[in-house]
Amino acid sequence: MAHECDDCGESFETLTHLRLHDCGDVQSDTFSASTDSGRSKSDSSPSQKRNKEVAELDNLLDRFSDGDVDALHYAVVEFEAALSTAVEEDSSGDTFRDVFWPYYERVSNELDDATRVHGWPFLADVIDAHEPTEKAEFPLVTPTIANAVGRYLIRTRITDGVEAIPVKALEYLNTVAVNAPESDDVAREEVHAYGWGIGHPNHSVVDQLHARTTEDIFSVSPTVEHAFYADQYAAVDLLEQLVRDESINGTLPRVTRDDMPYRRYLLDCVYGLKTDSHWPGMPRYYDWYDELDYAFELDETVEQRIRDLVEEMGFDADLSNDWTFRDLGI
Repeated sequence: MAHECDDCGESFETLTHLRLHDCGDVQSDTFSASTDSGRSKSDSSPSQKRNKEVAELDNLLDRFSDGDVDALHYAVVEFEAALSTAVEEDSSGDTFRDVFWPYYERVSNELDDATRVHGWPFLADVIDAHEPTEKAEFPLVTPTIANAVGRYLIRTRITDGVEAIPVKALEYLNTVAVNAPESDDVAREEVHAYGWGIGHPNHSVVDQLHARTTEDIFSVSPTVEHAFYADQYAAVDLLEQLVRDESINGTLPRVTRDDMPYRRYLLDCVYGLKTDSHWPGMPRYYDWYDELDYAFELDETVEQRIRDLVEEMGFDADLSNDWTFRDLGI
């Protein structure tokens, strides 16, 4: 459904794009509170501006809790604005963290709740308005959106199968992984659920992970871990492919031992597969295994293939004869 600006008459496909458009007049009543909150740089300091944006963010989240779905679109925009102002205000990052962490979980939860009620199109709308395609303009709310996308991806895979996952969800998480600044560890962690798309008929998770392993090893390894819970047979195929690829030649420095080859580090992804107490930690604030009553048991043939791979590559040289998967962790 199209959304029209009450002031200039321009039409937009999404409410978020309506909010973001450059209108010379005062924007529609839907967001009148935000325009009143004071965007002018001439009559307020960065800290005053940030305080007003945070106050409006609280207001919008409360409105969403009271049933105003549109308010959540605007809340994400206001969250981005408050984070941007925090960056301008304080180069140390302390003010950014003071804004980001108190709202990260709540906004992620609200996006997830809205998506569960209104379906994938709601979250797709949010993605369209905050595309992480340019590092120079990488949206600061990306971790929050990626968190909600990751939850949706896992839930969809378990309940409806891999083919039910929208390609757009997979493309989004992969794009975040490729474009996130090196300093944005949170965004890079929230993409790990991408592994649940392994085996998708219209998007090759295997090819994308292989392409970015050398440049993105710390994201790829935990993503492969997620892939094991989605499809352990496809995941072990991928692990063998990566570990045997001699073009993946980076190393990780270690204090007391020789540097660890990237291909050896990839085996960290199997650390918890033989236990009942270890689950992947992403997405944050979401215990998917409890919500979905998920059970996992590593197939004996898959376990043997991993053991054979370790021996084939000589990575068992510093392990005891009775080594376990936990011994493969870094």
